[in-house]
Amino acid sequence: MNRARLQRIAKRAMDTKPSQPDSSPADRLEAAEARVRELEAALDAERETLRYARQRLATKETEIREIHQSRAWAAIAALRSIKYRFVDPLLGSVGISWPPRRAKSAPTAADRGVSLQELRERPDPNAFDVVCLSTCDWDARFQRPQQLMSRFAAAGHRVFYVSQRFRQDGPSWLVERKRQNVYEVTFRGKVLNAFTERLDDRSCEQLMAGLADVSREASLGAAATIVQLPFWWPLAKEARARFGWPVVYDCMDDLAGFSTVRRAMVADEDALLSGADLVTVSSSKLEEHASTRSSSVLVIRNACDFEHFAKAPRANNARPVIGYFGAISDWFDTALVAGLAGRRPDWDFVLVGSTFGADISRLVKLPNVSLTGEEAYESLPEWLGRFDVAIVPFKRGRLTEATNPVKVYEMLAGGRPVVSVPIPEVALLAPMVRLASNVDEFEREIEASLPSDESAIAARRAFARENTWERRFEQLRPAIAATLPRA
Repeated sequence: MNRARLQRIAKRAMDTKPSQPDSSPADRLEAAEARVRELEAALDAERETLRYARQRLATKETEIREIHQSRAWAAIAALRSIKYRFVDPLLGSVGISWPPRRAKSAPTAADRGVSLQELRERPDPNAFDVVCLSTCDWDARFQRPQQLMSRFAAAGHRVFYVSQRFRQDGPSWLVERKRQNVYEVTFRGKVLNAFTERLDDRSCEQLMAGLADVSREASLGAAATIVQLPFWWPLAKEARARFGWPVVYDCMDDLAGFSTVRRAMVADEDALLSGADLVTVSSSKLEEHASTRSSSVLVIRNACDFEHFAKAPRANNARPVIGYFGAISDWFDTALVAGLAGRRPDWDFVLVGSTFGADISRLVKLPNVSLTGEEAYESLPEWLGRFDVAIVPFKRGRLTEATNPVKVYEMLAGGRPVVSVPIPEVALLAPMVRLASNVDEFEREIEASLPSDESAIAARRAFARENTWERRFEQLRPAIAATLPRA
């Protein structure tokens, strides 16, 4: 049943009039109650339709994951690699491109979406420029990369956020303005997967040509290159040699802990750690790892946008709602959540996030579990406001042991009690965050968190207010400025 139908039913319930002029108050009340029951039935039907749609979405995500893991997909990837590595260079040597490419033309302001005059404007003449070689597109998820770059931009730095999406034709570089002083740049170059492939010499040379064009046409001055993936190391190293831009590696994860990362990336990270002018890390485990290669390591933990998440309204649920938001992948313990939801049918579980890479076969069968799929960053406070208790049910492993979860700071900013597995970075927050390792412990700690008193809510918000991205930026900016060449 669609929203318009529900609105018509609701209007009829509110505008109830007696069918006969002499209808008694009891008759009118009975008629109104009948319409309310009709509305409730319609709402139940709508909820069931929504639940079915979510289950269908989860099924499709599982199908996509199985396709990506299939032999056929691996064969396609191998053929694509052969084309890029051997066929394209061979055809290119005789002046042939496949598929045929359009003739290159000089980029215009309309192509770029931003005028060169705007790009060249310096909001603060004394602020160095930032070239960020990214781990994800700007609009993918608004987390650490975007949060920190936004703080640089707000402080008067121009930020050139380089996308991993490469174009096979067109101008050497295009740019899109994302917010004040933040410009996402795409280069012309061979299509590569930054997580599974290396930046070979020929590709690096092509990207370097695009970066040189950006430097010249946008009038980059003193600048720092912030690298977020080892893939970019050859380009960052070449930019340092040519322009004198120091290299800062922002190490956010233990890459070897990802099931999708190739060994080549891990080897490239060793070279990046050794060669970077500054390495920033988000956890103590990563500090230990980076310190084996670099003598210049700075811990910059994750944080929250306090004002954004403090907007979360207070929950007002008929039944306790246990919630989570963030990626739901192979590091998320779906078995733990399924066991907990099966044991407590009187609790509702709301899991907000993409389920790509996760086994959700048990979760989709449980009537008290809702999988919403990916939701926009702007809507997360509203979702958080529906939770009585927030959980972080990660599996314990190499990846999560080195993780400093952004979401914990965000959940605390919303005043919510948090129950998490005792990974090292979260264990440091106890007793602000309750710790649990299995279904029994999660059930006990969640029960102890219901209800949450005002003093506990105030303490969580106060902690989050001290752990904001602005505070992290205050640590990061002077550390980067110290790496810049002296005038």
